[in-house]
Amino acid sequence: MTGTPKIRIRGLRKAFGSKQVLDGIDLDVEAGTSLVVIGGSGSGKSVLLRCILGLILPDDGTIEIDGVNVLTAPRRQRETLIESIGMLFQNAALFDSLPVWENVAFGLLAKNRARHGAARLSRAQARDRAGEILA
Repeated sequence: MTGTPKIRIRGLRKAFGSKQVLDGIDLDVEAGTSLVVIGGSGSGKSVLLRCILGLILPDDGTIEIDGVNVLTAPRRQRETLIESIGMLFQNAALFDSLPVWENVAFGLLAKNRARHGAARLSRAQARDRAGEILA
């Protein structure tokens, strides 16, 4: 590996009650590579990904994206870094009641609803962004 990895995880730990799910995970993912996380049910795959995406906080350890510790970075910087990470869900995660562009833009629209008072994307802007992603 050359330079700073896209994602660097050191000593990541997460427990739910007495169940230790992540126990000192170390991981480097080089920029431009894909990673598949495989394991049995309850082995911590989803917990690891949710920690990386900032959906849950680990109990200990560091998560760096592009050399920045996202656990201690300011909120806006953290959001910008995390936007460069994608996740595919094991089960169908598309909403069959929504058009394709809304499924693609779902995260953008949800993030807008969560930002109280922050600049918001209009539905038209979200549709344009979804079109760019699909192109």
